[in-house]
Amino acid sequence: MSNLAGALFHPLERALQTLLVQGKTPRVEDLGGVDAIAKAAPSLMTSPLAGEILSALLRMPSEALGDDTHAWMDAIGCLVRGATSDVVLIEMVDATVSHGELPEIAVEDVFMAFLHKAADLSGRVSGYARAIALEGAFRLAASTRRLQFRLLDVLLGIKASDEPTFLRYAAKIMGVAHSHWREVELLCILKGLAECEEAAYDASFEMGMAGLTSALDESRRDVADSLFKDALFWFKKAEATRETAPEAVLYGECLTLLTDFEAHRSKLELNRRSASVHKAAFELLAWHTDASAPAWLGARHLQAACWNDLANTLASLAESLDEVSWWEPKVVIESQVLAAYSAGRTILKRNRDGYLETLVRPRIESSISGREGQAHLLKRWLVQNRGHELVPEANAVLEGIERAMPKRAEVSRNPIEAAAVWAPVAAVLSQARCSEDTERRVREVISNAFASSIENLSGAEIDIFDHCRSAVENHPDHSKNIRGAKLFDTVLLWTVRFLKNRLEVTRKDDPSVAYLFENEDGTVPPESALQEDYFRWLSTQAAVGEIEATNLGGGRADVALKTTGERIVIEVKRETQDASFDFLAKSYAGQTTDYQNVSIRLGFLLVLDLTEAKRQGTPHIRSLVECRSVLRKDEAEPRHVVVVKVPGRRYLPSAISASARGATDPATPRKRARNQK
Repeated sequence: MSNLAGALFHPLERALQTLLVQGKTPRVEDLGGVDAIAKAAPSLMTSPLAGEILSALLRMPSEALGDDTHAWMDAIGCLVRGATSDVVLIEMVDATVSHGELPEIAVEDVFMAFLHKAADLSGRVSGYARAIALEGAFRLAASTRRLQFRLLDVLLGIKASDEPTFLRYAAKIMGVAHSHWREVELLCILKGLAECEEAAYDASFEMGMAGLTSALDESRRDVADSLFKDALFWFKKAEATRETAPEAVLYGECLTLLTDFEAHRSKLELNRRSASVHKAAFELLAWHTDASAPAWLGARHLQAACWNDLANTLASLAESLDEVSWWEPKVVIESQVLAAYSAGRTILKRNRDGYLETLVRPRIESSISGREGQAHLLKRWLVQNRGHELVPEANAVLEGIERAMPKRAEVSRNPIEAAAVWAPVAAVLSQARCSEDTERRVREVISNAFASSIENLSGAEIDIFDHCRSAVENHPDHSKNIRGAKLFDTVLLWTVRFLKNRLEVTRKDDPSVAYLFENEDGTVPPESALQEDYFRWLSTQAAVGEIEATNLGGGRADVALKTTGERIVIEVKRETQDASFDFLAKSYAGQTTDYQNVSIRLGFLLVLDLTEAKRQGTPHIRSLVECRSVLRKDEAEPRHVVVVKVPGRRYLPSAISASARGATDPATPRKRARNQK
């Protein structure tokens, strides 16, 4: 039987079959040379292996042809003109298009062969094979205007009475051709095919895509609106022609979502619309990808995925815009606000702004202009991300906000309240999902209380904040870790406030601070006294996350703050010998930084200075805080420790005054202090 089958093959086919079975790539010389193939071409043009023979010819370098050029071209033309099998034609189209260095005359010869085959109404070639030939002609004409005119002549001559399979593919090719060449006459043919049952879906869908593309490119808003509505009409019409039409549903729902977003529809409505888009995208990619569809149409699926991303972004953005402020501002600003603001370029991968942005931007600008917290966070993002590629978009948003910002007769909040308090307070309250009245009342309580608590900040405290913040703000655990930065800044604020308070308070004001003053018997307090005092202060002033005072009786005293996955440790020590910053850093900074192995590499060292009685007075607060860095072996980034000295063994100011007036009795300051208790 195999011998009989072999006898039916042409010798060249048998040679080709042997090479393919062996896994080899056939070459022209393996098949007898160009002349042998050219002579056998009339007998092989209907062979199922004609595509492989054509591929071998196309792989032959043009410089190696020499005198065989005419025979080579004749063989190629004969094989393409004679092919009738759709499988063979698919192979021929792919082989021809993928070969980018064919002589122009050869390209034109193959193009005309494909074009004549596509227009063949004799019935010798199936509708699907004709569609493949039409695709081949389109792909070869993509970059040559002269060939495009010839192809357009055939496309414009297609009738609704043609074979249904051919019409479906022809409608798809017309739509893609229009997106590239913008030939208006193609839309007239597509509109006629939309009334033909066999091609109604593809023609209607391509009419929708044509309208959408034109709308996105149109600079005149009224014209773009009309084109946009036409596109939506055609997508809905395409959807109605099939029981399941996920691609049409996807675009129809996307366009509706855009108009809903512009109309300030609720986040619930937009979420429902976005879910429909997502479902359609899943169905399209999972169940409606046609294996026989040309690979170059896969760009349409990529485009659909981009529109799905746009729908998700707008739905998420609508929810974020409803919040008073944002808990994770960097994510919202970059992934939602700025991405949507320039959606044509950032999401749909277009090369310029257009109609899409006119639908999206007004809501973004008007919403943010009415939310002081959001506007402040956007400005802060811009300050912190000067090198970001989306900086132009951020500037444009802020300009739009300024235009949309209503004129107020007076500013109701001072700068500190608006910038430092309003945004984070609003972000937290927005997550509580309380009523607007409740949110307003709680916001005012917290804002007023916080503003009052920092109104008496001294210039010295501000200098300390500036010194410590400037030392760590470029460290990645501060500049690139929002949670870490918040935790460090919180501890810095309330530790400096603790130090200021303890420098001013006396035992008469608060008996619990007796450990800071010189004892009559000369004994010194343990470091746990400072730890307990600091822990109480931090627990009431900075109610963030979890605060732990560890190992109170075990010889090691520290306070740890934990919040949202990050931890910072305040190591508490006492020093009786040398309280210079150099000595403290050398003696204790290593241990303090060892607590930074699993979280941010920023910490605090709180030292109770018991080195000597402070008969000459208490040091100034500016001299009690320094930020030191420790670079460990094999680590690229240093670890930072803020060293804070809390003066102990102090005297009351009156006792110090007596000493300054010349009191010679060393016990005099102590006696005076005891009398004033």
